[in-house]
This record gives sequence, structure tokens and C-alpha cells, in this order.
Amino acid sequence: MIGLDFPVKPQWVHDVHQLWQPAQPINDLIQAALSQTMQELGGEKTRRKSLTIILRHFVATEGSGQSRRTVPQDAWVAYSRVYPASTMAPAYLAHLIAQNDVAQAATRFVVRRCAVGDALSSGELRRHVASLFGERKVVTNAASAFLRTLQSFGVLATGQGTRGYHFAARLPVSHDVFPLIVWACWQRNLAPQIDLDSFEEDPALALLEPGSFGHHWQAYQPRLWSLEERLEGRRATLKHTAANTL
Repeated sequence: MIGLDFPVKPQWVHDVHQLWQPAQPINDLIQAALSQTMQELGGEKTRRKSLTIILRHFVATEGSGQSRRTVPQDAWVAYSRVYPASTMAPAYLAHLIAQNDVAQAATRFVVRRCAVGDALSSGELRRHVASLFGERKVVTNAASAFLRTLQSFGVLATGQGTRGYHFAARLPVSHDVFPLIVWACWQRNLAPQIDLDSFEEDPALALLEPGSFGHHWQAYQPRLWSLEERLEGRRATLKHTAANTL
């Protein structure tokens, strides 16, 4: 899936969640978002493109067509209503990467090619992604949009020249949103057990600061999961997987 060919900012996701209402017609949420957030984007067409990505990843709906509505409860909204965009940003970014093959490939390239502080050529990354997914405009657009997304999240900063970046920082993860990050990664395979070593190597988390993960796992035991250490490795067995139990 390409699907990430326009940039996303954490503040935009957060803004949409502040406008969200339960069982809200999706067109009402769209109109509110277009008029009240993403105003730095030039035109409504461009805002719609980025908003579509946000709605796809961060707003659960039910129904279809003109009858599509938001669900009565949404974990992303619940967390965004409690914590600021800066705290939510690592969870937003992990979920975007987890759900997108191009973003995962781009992330692997960044962390293998660069240490924090190193320069990164946008052309290099686009060529790498094109070698994996084909030299199509939608692929190169997705790579460029992902770089702008990483800049918006504070992972990348502009380097020398208009097309260059440098790897600015990995995002620190707050104890408060760690369960949401676990849940976002869990949704890809729905298995009740998570291998902790594999979890830390997941590309969805490669742009986060992992130093606090061990503490966070311990902090939510036994309420959300039970931890085990065996000869074959460390694992967490989840006790709840419904969004409203996080």
C-alpha cells in the first residue's frame, strides 16, 4: 500500500480528534477539519489529501457511503483528549509507519544509513524506495511526503540546501502513551503474545527512543499484560486487546 503520499503533522491529528464527536457523520467531521486545521496548507484540495490519511489511520468509522459515521468510542481520540500533541506524537508516528510498507522501508533506510546528527539526502531515500516499489510517481511522492512528515514530527531537520535533511532525534516515549504504541503494533498480527526483542526491532518503533521501553513494560504489569522470561526469549502476554481497555 502506498497511501501516505501527502504529509501529516502530529498537531493536525490532534486537532481532528478535538473536533471528533461520537456517531458523527464523517462529512461533518471533514468539513470541520477543513475549516479549522491544516490552514498552513495552501488549498482545500491539498488539505483534503492529508486529511484523508489522518481519517484512514486515526478515526474509526462504521457504515458506508453517505451514512458513514464515527464510532461511539475511539482509543485515539480518548488519548488525544487527555495528552498534548507533543506527548501523542510517538504513538501517531509508530502507527503511521506500522500501517504503511513504504514508510517501513524508508524508516529502515534512515536508521541503517544514519546515526542521530548525520545528513540524509532526500534523493538517496527516493531512489532506495523506488528500487523496492518501482519508479512510479506515487512511490516517489510517498517517499518525499514521508520525509516531510518526519520533519514535522521533529525526527528530521532541514540540512544544507533545499533538498537535504539531517537525522535530528528519536522521539522520547511517555509512560502514558506506551500502551497505545503496543496496541498500534499489535493490530498488525492480533497475536496475544508479543516477543519483546522483536518488538524493539520493529521498524514502526525505530524512530522512537527505546531506552524507556523496559520500564514501561514493567509499569503496566500485571494490569495490561504479564511478562515472562524463558530460554527462548522474553515475551508479554496481553490481557486486553479492546481499545476501550487501554
